[in-house]
Amino acid sequence: MVTGRVLSASAVVAVLTMAGPASAQPPAQMTAAVGGNMNHVPSFVGVEKGIFLKHGLDLKLKVLNTGQEMAKALQAGEAQIIGSAYSNFPVAVERGMGARGVVGLMGDRTSRYSDDPISIWTRKGTGITKVEDLAGRKIGTPVGGTADEYLGVVLKRKGLSREKVNLLNVPPGNLVSALQGGGVDAVACWEPFGSLVQARVPEAVLVSRGGGHIGYYINMAVRNDVIDKSPELVERYVVALAEAAQYTRQHLDDAAEIATRWVTGLDGAVAKQAIRHMTFDPRITQHTVAAWEENVGILLEQKKLRAALPWQQGIELRFIEKVMKSHPQLFSDLKPVP
Repeated sequence: MVTGRVLSASAVVAVLTMAGPASAQPPAQMTAAVGGNMNHVPSFVGVEKGIFLKHGLDLKLKVLNTGQEMAKALQAGEAQIIGSAYSNFPVAVERGMGARGVVGLMGDRTSRYSDDPISIWTRKGTGITKVEDLAGRKIGTPVGGTADEYLGVVLKRKGLSREKVNLLNVPPGNLVSALQGGGVDAVACWEPFGSLVQARVPEAVLVSRGGGHIGYYINMAVRNDVIDKSPELVERYVVALAEAAQYTRQHLDDAAEIATRWVTGLDGAVAKQAIRHMTFDPRITQHTVAAWEENVGILLEQKKLRAALPWQQGIELRFIEKVMKSHPQLFSDLKPVP
């Protein structure tokens, strides 16, 4: 696993001997801050399969735990590209981060709501069997992340406020041990951590999974100065990620195996289960634009955002729209957008 370290496309591909003929022009170097979880499998695939190099990019991946850590890496100049989940990206933009999502990564783009990768788990013996039973209990989750937002919405729909639970900030990699050891009564998480809980916590009990409560979408965002100064480079990145996403969709088990080399403590069986809760769709549609605005409303309500943030400050459509026209074959296996 490479959390906190940086691996490059050229380094990995050289080892795997998958690179094509060398180009006369050296590939452009870029760094993407991504999460050590199943959401970012296309980035792992794109590096290991030489897809970024094929499109003239020597992409290095800085693997981190949360969206907040990714935002800090971008603001510190350690990365030009960042994974941007709607649950926390607007907050980072409001605080001064200059980047816009240029290509979709995760989420079913044919709907405003897509949250199957998020789940809430407990263990047998806690007395928790449904969402309402979470009142007054200790819930572990990465605070400020998408699972935190999901938990708040699910509680509200059962007539409970987030203040009715004792929310503990537990890093993703500690969720399994926290639940198993009794440090918390339940956990809210994204994949592969939900599948890890199911596999490793004896008599784990699923409280809630998905359900169409929020639009859990992640785009890959590029720093504004790179968008302005190097649009051709951004376009090449969008094409490459779209190709990597299609490979992932069409080779789920191979992609899951690749993920085990990037995600701490992940074995093949769990990865193959977790990836089937994911949708890797590079499109940015009217539904996901609407989901941005709805997520902003949720963040305002949860007092994580001070003012409404227009989608134009966090999304740039021109690259993916151009690539969909120039490379239609990379999208041909996706469901049509209603």
